[in-house]
Amino acid sequence: MKDMSPNLHEGIVALWDAVIPKLVSYLEANLEQANEESLDKDEDFDNDDEEPEKKKEPEEKWSQKNWEDLLLKMLSKSLDVVDDEDWTAQLGEAFGQQIPLYATMVEERNFLFKCLGIVMRKSTKKDFVNKHLDIIFQTIKHVDQTEREGCAIAVGYTASSHLDTVLTKLESVAKNDMNKKSSGLFSMLKDKSDVNPEQVKATLMLCYGYVALYSPPTLIVSRMEATILRTISPFFPSVKDTSVKQNLIRCAELIAQSLHPDHLEQSYNFSKRGEFLVHMQTYMMGEPSTYLATETRCLAMTTCAELIKLEPALTEAEVFDLVQTCTDCLFSLSASGLTPARKGKGDDSAADVAAMSALVEATFKAFYEVLKEIIKKDCTPHGLQSIFKHLPQWITSENEIERERALKTWLIVQSFYFDFMEVKNSTLLDNEGIFLGRLIPRCTDPVTEIRQISMDCLHTTLKIALKYEGKPVDQKDQMIDALPTLKERLKKSDPTVLFSVVNDLSKVVSKKLPAADLVPLLETLQQGLLDSQTHSSSGACVVLNGIMKLRGAEVRPQVESFLQNLYEKLCEITCEQTKTGTLRTIRTMATHHLIPTLTSLLTYPVPYEENVVEIWKIITQDKNLASQTLDYFLELLSKSLPYEEKPDPRDKEKMIKAATTVPLAVTFALTEIFKVEETAEIVDGMFPRLFAALMVRVGSSLGAKEPRSKKAEQEETVKPDKKKKNVVPKETSKKVVPIEAALTCLKAFLQHTKRTDMLTQLEESDAWILMADEVEFPEAITLLARSLVNEEQDSHISDVVASLTSVLSSLYETQRITVAAFFAELINQKGAGDMDLVQLIMNSLLGRLVDDSHIVRMLCVRGLGNIASVGKEQVQSYATTILSAMMAGMDDKEDPEDYITIEAMSGLSRVLGEIQEEHIRAILINISLKIRPCFEKDKAAVRAQSFKLFGNLSRFGDGPSKAPFLEQIHSNFISLLLHLNDKEEEVRQACKHALRLLGPLMGSEVMNDKFQRHLLEDTNVHYGEFMNDLAKLLIQDFPVKINFYVMACVSFFKSAWPEIKSNAAMLIGFLLGNLPKHQHTEITKEHICAALILLLKDPSPTVRAKAAEAMSLLYDY
Repeated sequence: MKDMSPNLHEGIVALWDAVIPKLVSYLEANLEQANEESLDKDEDFDNDDEEPEKKKEPEEKWSQKNWEDLLLKMLSKSLDVVDDEDWTAQLGEAFGQQIPLYATMVEERNFLFKCLGIVMRKSTKKDFVNKHLDIIFQTIKHVDQTEREGCAIAVGYTASSHLDTVLTKLESVAKNDMNKKSSGLFSMLKDKSDVNPEQVKATLMLCYGYVALYSPPTLIVSRMEATILRTISPFFPSVKDTSVKQNLIRCAELIAQSLHPDHLEQSYNFSKRGEFLVHMQTYMMGEPSTYLATETRCLAMTTCAELIKLEPALTEAEVFDLVQTCTDCLFSLSASGLTPARKGKGDDSAADVAAMSALVEATFKAFYEVLKEIIKKDCTPHGLQSIFKHLPQWITSENEIERERALKTWLIVQSFYFDFMEVKNSTLLDNEGIFLGRLIPRCTDPVTEIRQISMDCLHTTLKIALKYEGKPVDQKDQMIDALPTLKERLKKSDPTVLFSVVNDLSKVVSKKLPAADLVPLLETLQQGLLDSQTHSSSGACVVLNGIMKLRGAEVRPQVESFLQNLYEKLCEITCEQTKTGTLRTIRTMATHHLIPTLTSLLTYPVPYEENVVEIWKIITQDKNLASQTLDYFLELLSKSLPYEEKPDPRDKEKMIKAATTVPLAVTFALTEIFKVEETAEIVDGMFPRLFAALMVRVGSSLGAKEPRSKKAEQEETVKPDKKKKNVVPKETSKKVVPIEAALTCLKAFLQHTKRTDMLTQLEESDAWILMADEVEFPEAITLLARSLVNEEQDSHISDVVASLTSVLSSLYETQRITVAAFFAELINQKGAGDMDLVQLIMNSLLGRLVDDSHIVRMLCVRGLGNIASVGKEQVQSYATTILSAMMAGMDDKEDPEDYITIEAMSGLSRVLGEIQEEHIRAILINISLKIRPCFEKDKAAVRAQSFKLFGNLSRFGDGPSKAPFLEQIHSNFISLLLHLNDKEEEVRQACKHALRLLGPLMGSEVMNDKFQRHLLEDTNVHYGEFMNDLAKLLIQDFPVKINFYVMACVSFFKSAWPEIKSNAAMLIGFLLGNLPKHQHTEITKEHICAALILLLKDPSPTVRAKAAEAMSLLYDY
């Protein structure tokens, strides 16, 4: 060519002499490189064992496009130098004539079209241009993409000088070639070389793209909307042919390049940009998700990258949709990119695999360019987040190739961001915590490559953060610079090494992370606990715990939400190692914020689900936390309302006791804590306080219903829908019985503290059953107190009492009942040998004798009566006080069931045996008078205790008080005799007891002897015979008292019990029937007979029969 240049045109000689040697040098340089590559391949073949990273990479491969561009540039300059229209036209004609010669050589024809385009660009002859445009369109093979590109570029070159001519030509081709339709059988028989309209369409679309790119910038804006977009836009939504689709995409890319402000040299808002983006995404989504069938995805992403460069910037929604589409259609591709049918089959040639690998690489490269353009438009933390938000689902994927692709993408984005960002004022990197939280679990991924990339990502994130803080890029940071060392250690898959690495990593992150990002990091790491890879979830756990140790003090406001999140994760975690680590994290948080953690835990539904139980266990395995927890629980139990009283919804007049949630939750929590071996020593050391609190808790739970949930209360206010089925909510599926929970807790406590003697006694005496009974509860507490005293282990009873003393003044009746019953039995047990303790308890009980609750007053009276068990010395010192208390008890007006009266008389009976006569002398008659009304009480126990007490008073009837007491005996004598045949056994026994004691004081040895012989406890008395014999003795020894006795009998005719009326009638009959005639005048016969006649009308047949029998004995009157 160099030698021929003078023959072609003298004007090009100098140019070609300068340019051609350079072109030759370019070829020779590339030839040498090709030879070196060939030698390298031979060496690689001979040294297969050499490590891949040691092999040399070729510097730059041969580029056909660059070579062609150099030749086209030479052609263009040659035309400029010659500057002869005729010569130019002749050259164009020559090029046109060459076209048929390259019918089978597509690459050469491609270049020939470009050369012709350069010539047409230079030419000013429209006829010449039109002619050669026709030649190109007539000779091009529309099915060949290489020829199509040559044609399109040639048309583009031409448009730079003849825009309107080209546009007219393109419209003409569209009308003539694209609108050819089949016309039946004839068209089917036509030559197969006929043009396919779809292929023509593909060529035209590409032509329009190059026309837009190469047209004069001053003209293209006006032609774009009016002609180009109007022509191509209808094809975007309806395109089906792949070649048309791909060339439409290329067209869109070229249009985007043509409208770039740098190209136009002016700003321009491309109104159709949004539509173009939507079409590109539609094409991408139309491709198979698991393999690459065509290069459509790659082309579409390249186009999107160009469209992003245009003004205005994409909206947030547009960025979201674009990145979402790109990730969805790329990350799930198979590793090879091959179709499932071909993947793994041996018929794939190396060339196919290499081509597919290159396409996958090119596609991802195009994707990375899209992301980089997004960052360029918004190089802020917000822009970074707009990309990152789409990656977590892939970063945590179960598919390792998806995880690796997502992380590699993020590394590329962050690295570009780091290089591109500019910091004017020091600030913080927004979302740093979220970024780190997503990356950390991958640092322990099972796949080594993923671990390495993750550490690089993490390193880059921290470097970006440093840059934002205003630190110079070249400034060293010891901790961050140590991360590459950790990366090296991550090459090993040994779990111990990985644990060590992430532990060190937690220290780096804790040190470098700003306070504002701490909570987001911890929240994100919590999500990592459910990672599909157990290695990763465990790694997240280690870092979470490590950061919580070092920075946990800063998360006070988030304790409740963190606990809830961690609990929810525990319910889903399947890896035991991760579960254990999560529990430890909760414990670590508790070391910083114990009370908020406990408070939050107590709000969880009871009975506790197994994971909540595990949380209680892990917290209290730490002795320090266990001690603080127990102290806090004791405080809660003492200060919280034990129950609430609300009107019964079914009966507003009745009140329902509903347990409150906090004490109930504490009860369940304590039950679990008592099962933790590590707490045994601490619990035993706190035995007095815990025992007291739990016993009171049992009392508080007595008769209480389970707490009403807010949900249940709301449901009650809403009318039930009969059509809907009742669904039991999860938390209420198990019915909670507060008293059962309290008893279970107390039992667990005694087992934990190894109080085996107590447990045995309580089990044998059925105390646990009695404790759940509202009536028998005081007796159960009595058994509990007795078992505590009998326990071999030292139970520090004085400390228990000290803990209970204040409860005796509680606002809640059941709590006071519990303590009063406990104290009463402790006195009976002599205070476990501590007399000072007895005195303290006595004083406490005396203070509650005026309690509002009659049961409490009764128990206080019982306790004071139990002083008799302590010994004479103690009784003597308290005699006056106790006697006053007993007397007051007998006078209690608010004693509906006579419980206090019974206890007062019972206690008095016991105390009487231990005091001196001078203590009782002044009140002996008073006591007798107080007892008398009790003889006729409805309750058998009252009658029995009153007779028993009256009999016990006989101890003081032989001293200075003999005469007045004897009078009391005679006054009550008839009552004793009549109740000797009471319907209740205990009353009959009490009367026997009293008559045996009183007999010696009545002055009749014969009668006393009869009492002692016949009224024994285990003997049965024939009442009729006994009374008949006794009547004779009474007439004999007490003749002056007969009328008094008879009239006393008459008064019992009004008794409520038929048995007593019958007994009174018979006693009158025996007395009057055995009375000598000379004494008949001393009896008021008329009154007695009238009373007996009235008895004959009694409703009871027994009474009527006895009245008649008694009257039969009066035959002498």
